[in-house]
Amino acid sequence: MLMGVLIKNTNVESVKGKNIGELLKDDVCLLIVDDTASTIYIWVGQKANVKDRFIISRLAHGINSKMFGMAAKVSQNANDIQEKFNEKIFDDDLPSDLVFEIIG
Repeated sequence: MLMGVLIKNTNVESVKGKNIGELLKDDVCLLIVDDTASTIYIWVGQKANVKDRFIISRLAHGINSKMFGMAAKVSQNANDIQEKFNEKIFDDDLPSDLVFEIIG
């Protein structure tokens, strides 16, 4: 199952049911969690602000700890993310209570 969260201008936005390829923009940060493959993907747009980059990094670390016991693979390779997820759709959002517990 693919879950995720989008961070833009320090706002957490829903991704449920959205095409991942359409969300991979220069001004956002996107966390993609593939719980079947135990992998976390981090998309950081080139024009994303520093605070969004910090939030997404902290969130990825917290999700890895809480969901996978620090055993998940973490990938930030933009080309791999575009190839793998361009046509895929998010199944669900990351649970909001977990997201806000991690990022405060």
